[in-house]
Amino acid sequence: MLDTYGGPGLTLGRPRTQDGTASDDSIALPPALQRLHTAWFGRTGSGKSTSLVRAIRDNHAATDGADILIDPKGDGMATDYLRAHYAQYGHLDNVLYFDCSEVLPAISFFDVRADVEAGVPRATAVDDVVDHYIEILTALMGRDRFERAVRAPDIIRFLVRAKFDSVHGDDAFSHRDLHGSARRMHERQSAPSVSNPDLERMLSGVVANRARTFDEVMQGVANRLEKVPTDRRLARLFNHVPDEVTGDADAVATSAAAAATATETTTTEPTPGAGDEAPTATEQWTADPRAPSPAPDNAHFDLGQYLDANVVIILDLGGLRIETRRAITLVLLSNLWTALRRRRQRRDADRLPLVNCYIEEAASIAATDLMTTLLAQARSFDCALTLAMQFPRQLDQLDPTGAATDELLNNVGTILTGPIGVDQGLAKRLATAETPPQDVANRLRDLQRGQWLASLPAAFDAPAPQPFQLQSARPPAGHPAAEATVAPTVTNAIADATQRTRDRAGVTLVDPAPADDAEGEAATDPDRRVDSALPHTMRLPSWVEYDGEIHALRCEACDNRYDPSSTGMQRAIACCHNPDAVHRDDIPICELNLKLTPEERSDSPWSDAQLMFLQAVYNAQQLRYEPPGYDLLTDSMLRLQEYVGIDRDEVDELLDTDLLRHDTDHPHRLYSVSPAGRDVIGEHYRQGVDYGHGQGDLEESSQHVFAVEVGRRWLEQEYVDDLESPVVEVVPYYDLDGNHRLDIAGVDDDGEIRVAVEAERVNHDLREAVPADYDKIAACGVDEAIWIVMTQSGGHDVLQALNDPPDGEPRVAKTYAETTPPQQFRIDTPGLTAMYPAEWLRDRVGE
Repeated sequence: MLDTYGGPGLTLGRPRTQDGTASDDSIALPPALQRLHTAWFGRTGSGKSTSLVRAIRDNHAATDGADILIDPKGDGMATDYLRAHYAQYGHLDNVLYFDCSEVLPAISFFDVRADVEAGVPRATAVDDVVDHYIEILTALMGRDRFERAVRAPDIIRFLVRAKFDSVHGDDAFSHRDLHGSARRMHERQSAPSVSNPDLERMLSGVVANRARTFDEVMQGVANRLEKVPTDRRLARLFNHVPDEVTGDADAVATSAAAAATATETTTTEPTPGAGDEAPTATEQWTADPRAPSPAPDNAHFDLGQYLDANVVIILDLGGLRIETRRAITLVLLSNLWTALRRRRQRRDADRLPLVNCYIEEAASIAATDLMTTLLAQARSFDCALTLAMQFPRQLDQLDPTGAATDELLNNVGTILTGPIGVDQGLAKRLATAETPPQDVANRLRDLQRGQWLASLPAAFDAPAPQPFQLQSARPPAGHPAAEATVAPTVTNAIADATQRTRDRAGVTLVDPAPADDAEGEAATDPDRRVDSALPHTMRLPSWVEYDGEIHALRCEACDNRYDPSSTGMQRAIACCHNPDAVHRDDIPICELNLKLTPEERSDSPWSDAQLMFLQAVYNAQQLRYEPPGYDLLTDSMLRLQEYVGIDRDEVDELLDTDLLRHDTDHPHRLYSVSPAGRDVIGEHYRQGVDYGHGQGDLEESSQHVFAVEVGRRWLEQEYVDDLESPVVEVVPYYDLDGNHRLDIAGVDDDGEIRVAVEAERVNHDLREAVPADYDKIAACGVDEAIWIVMTQSGGHDVLQALNDPPDGEPRVAKTYAETTPPQQFRIDTPGLTAMYPAEWLRDRVGE
């Protein structure tokens, strides 16, 4: 029966037999069944993102319509896809990549011109804009708070309709215009002019209230409308109105040529000189590629221009506040819905090119009316949705009734799920006559990382296969998890794709005139709190609010207040909600403790945000934070950027001046504060406290701290906790003689070193440093000498240095092929008995 899934399509994984063996061949969901939608569940670390990158890359070649990826996580998935796409197809010519921390899609939101031109009834187009805008405001505030002022939502609807009035309004306007209309109505207690008598009566009824009541009602309206301009990105997006919009007809006419001319042959290198011979795929599906780039205020992006083209559109929302991410996602889905409707309006065909929309972390928008509409109707518009999230019950956070969860599970034809805890709704959905829900739940709990339970649909009037297990498909070439790397030219290709997107379809965050908030944040403010990250964080659990007036955390459900500390944060999260429902990345650090006086900050050439970020990195480097706020072993320091609210340009300034150093992006982003950076924030190392025996190394990097901490935890688990092991204590930074130090030592009851660990970074003095470290360990006469390396290739560099040291005396004779993982080395010498990559070792801590 699985033969149906053997062709090209959305790659799902490799089937596993009953004895646990995975097939060499992957199966894929064919385009005809993708219209029934897909849900992909998996906790952080389950391999879901890597599998999705492979699935999207393969499906791009199997379908003719646009592939749209909305990625809010900011963990590199978008870049991973770009690398995989380049490795497969040899170019990024048919890719639009929006890094929304810098460039937003030039969507004109309050705009019905394209719909009217396509023949959609104007009233229908306006109704959709109104409903979608209300949904976005609800997402920004939370439903309970948004609806608390019972009249405000209705009045906002009236005002938007008034701006679209066929006589007194326009077909397109900015959010600034809408806000101004509300302000004038408030100040003058006079309704805007409209031609619709019913709307006129409703607006007149609002202004007929007593002055005090009217003032309270309009203040509620203002509080909701102002959620948009208080966020610079949303303000830029909602205020963008180009002079004219590009209709869908031209894009539809060129779509067949675009699909045919796109270079979709499998390759690992771009075709030499191809760009000099013929127009690229981008030039085929751009209306006039040789025309000058539009002025920023006239740039225009609409999905209707690309639905029928064989293109990939990536929205990278990483680094934005969770409410901002949710709002921009809903703007994109609104644009998708209207574009699909226009396409169907223009073209009467049984089958249109299949459009695929993939949404990571979809739980935050899956409970919205807009998503419910898309799930129910998108298939009739030849659009397939793939929703990825941790587990279905995440939706209960936004819809405690469970209706959203039921809607999702009942409206998707394909379900893939990794190991999750108890989820009765999912277990019931996957149950069959042979496998009751309890057995399904047991199977879900028994799954390992990289394993999936799949429930697939069948063609019409054919039986569907029983749920079965899959192993993740192999990572695509170019992906960091794949052995095959991508050509170095991919960096230039990504930069070109980013710039092309910026030039043709994007609006930047830089306004012609300096923004007030940018001026304030780029300088120092003596009254700004710098002892806590909470006033500045871009991320918070959706039901927790920071109250700056009292410097406290507040549960939005019951208004209980909590200390602005990590302990207070955990209590606030658990106050009225399930703590397991919060995404860990949304739990910021609380304590910051920048130890500079207002005068010192004022005299500093660096902004408060830059000083706070240096302090946060330094604290993390010193292991002063603990989960759930931040864990050096698992959390990217991109999170620290979000927690102190610093822009990427300001981080780049710190890197350019060597106050901050970029250590690595493997397994996640790590920075280190340089000695000059420590001076800037007034942090000075003290021997015996900040470095020395049992404390640390002088000038130690975050990456080295990461590796040592991984090793320390692993030794505690594997040796100290093992009653048969002679090791009773693990001592990091073990001082041997005042001049030499072991990164980690495992000692016995007599104080003798039984296990020595060396954490080795690959740097310029590797050939000299590695043999010296080997000799240092060998002289200790330990039972086991363990080396921790940062990557597999780093492990082979270390082995090469031991095979061929500068003094000509090989320390290790054995050699291995570069494809051999270091954990598979079998070496038994005085200074090396085992070697482990840090990430591989970290994943085994706690098992």
